[in-house]
Amino acid sequence: MDLSGGTLLALAPVVLLVIGLVIFCLVDLIRAPAVRYLPKPLWALIILIGSTPLGAVLYLALGRERQPSPSIPDQTDKPALRTPPEPERKPIPDRVPPADEGPVVQTTGLTRDYGGAGLFDVDVSVPRGSVYGLVGPNGAGKTTVLSIITGMRRSDRGEVRLSVPRSGIAVCPDVPEFDPWLTAYEVVDLARSLIGTPRESVSAATDSVTDALAAAGLGDVADRQVGGFSRGMTQRLGFACALVGDPELLILDEPTSALDPAGRAELLALVASMRGRRTVIFSSHILDDVQRVADQVGILRDGRLLYQGSTQALIDTHLRPRWLIRIAGDTGTVRAELERQPWVTRVEPVGLDSLRVDGESMEAGERGIPVALAVCRERLVSCEPVAADLETAFLALTEPRDTNSDSLFRAATIHAETLHTETLHPETLHAETLHAETLHAETLHTATKDGR
Repeated sequence: MDLSGGTLLALAPVVLLVIGLVIFCLVDLIRAPAVRYLPKPLWALIILIGSTPLGAVLYLALGRERQPSPSIPDQTDKPALRTPPEPERKPIPDRVPPADEGPVVQTTGLTRDYGGAGLFDVDVSVPRGSVYGLVGPNGAGKTTVLSIITGMRRSDRGEVRLSVPRSGIAVCPDVPEFDPWLTAYEVVDLARSLIGTPRESVSAATDSVTDALAAAGLGDVADRQVGGFSRGMTQRLGFACALVGDPELLILDEPTSALDPAGRAELLALVASMRGRRTVIFSSHILDDVQRVADQVGILRDGRLLYQGSTQALIDTHLRPRWLIRIAGDTGTVRAELERQPWVTRVEPVGLDSLRVDGESMEAGERGIPVALAVCRERLVSCEPVAADLETAFLALTEPRDTNSDSLFRAATIHAETLHTETLHPETLHAETLHAETLHAETLHTATKDGR
């Protein structure tokens, strides 16, 4: 098509406008801390190669980030309308518990059978304002309980009663997943918008998102795309998404499983600070974490709730008294004397000069240990009670099954050793072999019966 000089002169302003628009979009793309939907290189190709100027218009309409960066203070509001900044910002707002002191979560006969595994008649009761630790080994049913409470799974039978609305519940799964091209700020802001948090102003929304990121320890990486986050940082990001809506009930599934020791300490301190202001349920197989922050505990094993109540009551009820005795002499004599005492349940050597003694009661040990040492005429270096902890109480609570496993292993070992010796001296050890085989069979029968 032959264009005259006048036509070209008339089109020159349009061409300059299009070129200016493309240059503006490219500069804006380079300077923008984040863009939406697509990575920056792809948006650059669309702006340059797309049907000019449709690619630039498409970027302005869809790709350009409209949220202010969390690191840049909002300058759009008038100074007269802005509230003076607080001297110290609290990421977790204070919450006054309601007058109703009934349980926030209560289940009755909760059952989900996966063909022998699952949950069976679980009755969970979570007091309002408590930090409830759900404890159990892997496969005990902790995640299934939390999933049924939150409505993400259905139970075969049973009932779940909640005294808070569904909109007041936030869940942080064990391994959260996010779109890798979003920044940490965008992920939390998206979570805020999805739960319908009121947005009174741009600055108020920005504050809630930055507060949640700061509480989770991600304030310095708010502009980074989450595709490059480690598993621990991703878990922190999931925690920030749960906090941004200021929930009444916060449910955390294995919240510290991917964190380093410093991160675990920070998160546990944050959870402990929520006690009395919101209700927290968190599952874990790390008993030390539960003891540090939980005032209520539920213990699951093989889909059944073995214990529920105060953490301290569990320690007081299911722990046997234990002492650590250090002797400047022969521990064998003292050990033999202690094993003859009726109040002693177990004596184990610890190193070369120490014994661990389990007894039936504190009073019996305080009276009996000095007597046993006096009989042996051995020099005592120290005698101190072993501090009670949740891990020891958990092992004590699950001891019957563990004892059967130990007996089975011990019987099998005796059986194998006796058979090996009989090969060397077959004429003398027939009776011992028969004894070992009898012990092996009896233990198998006991373990099978208890397994039912």
